[in-house]
Amino acid sequence: MTRGDLAAVDSTDRAPWYWYVLIGYPVLSLLGIVALARLTGGGSVLATGFGSIALLIIVTAVGAVTLPAIWRDVDFVVTETESWRPDREIYVGAAVAAPLLLGVLSGLVAGFGIAIAIVVVAFMLSTVTVCLTYLYNRHREVGLLTR
Repeated sequence: MTRGDLAAVDSTDRAPWYWYVLIGYPVLSLLGIVALARLTGGGSVLATGFGSIALLIIVTAVGAVTLPAIWRDVDFVVTETESWRPDREIYVGAAVAAPLLLGVLSGLVAGFGIAIAIVVVAFMLSTVTVCLTYLYNRHREVGLLTR
């Protein structure tokens, strides 16, 4: 099948859950970063610190859902098209390997506490980057709104 052979998404049809995750997580992360900026702009230092850390951890934890979402969408693309064969191990592996590598290196240099903080931030950034890269490549090859 080529790009024109796939049917466009019907707005009245329920799309699979992974599609919402792939599009929604970068938006959620952006909103989380904006909320972090608002939290650090006022209030007490203690409340701001706890709120910022909790918000960062929640947004990062939601990023773990993007990995199976990419895995499922790659299954769809591979079974439905011949024009693009995305390698799911590269997309999912990059989102996992980058924070682990940065965590180990920062743990060796700066200690465990700093390593955990770097892993959390790196995982959030890597999952957002992988989602956006995958969505861009998918749009370029088979169309963003096809399934």
